[in-house]
Amino acid sequence: MFAIIKLEKMKLLNSSLIILSTLLFSIGCKNKTNTAATAPVLKLPVMSPADNQAIIAREISTWEFGKTKNFAGLNEIYADDFTALFGKNVMSKNDVISTFQNSIVRSYHLSNIKVKPLTETAAVIYYQLDQDVIDVNGEQWTPLVASSTTYVKRNKNWYAVFYQETQVK
Repeated sequence: MFAIIKLEKMKLLNSSLIILSTLLFSIGCKNKTNTAATAPVLKLPVMSPADNQAIIAREISTWEFGKTKNFAGLNEIYADDFTALFGKNVMSKNDVISTFQNSIVRSYHLSNIKVKPLTETAAVIYYQLDQDVIDVNGEQWTPLVASSTTYVKRNKNWYAVFYQETQVK
């Protein structure tokens, strides 16, 4: 009996989803005339030069702190809810600091640095990164990567909350 009721509820749910999908599809597919002229333009906030420079300085500092083993400095820049994505590896603030503790950053160079404001209190910095690192397994790692970090302004300071890098071939 229970299986029959469950099956009937599933049929009802599936029917509801099909109707909803069809309705949404038909709304989205109405014949539209020149939407480019009528679509609202998203205007991003203008970031002050001081905030722009603060984000750039903090991002460069993360690499210098990693190289010089200044873990207190890294702890200050990374927010407590910081997350980093390295390929398939998702790392917390503590994981990243531990990785810096157990590796050697021999050199790094950031180029083509740009900051894009998202809101009054959020921005993304993106750049190319050349690095020469001996990883925790003792292997040399020297890829050119495209990197980006999302910063948020909390209590008048900018903190890194998300970092990712993608190897450039």
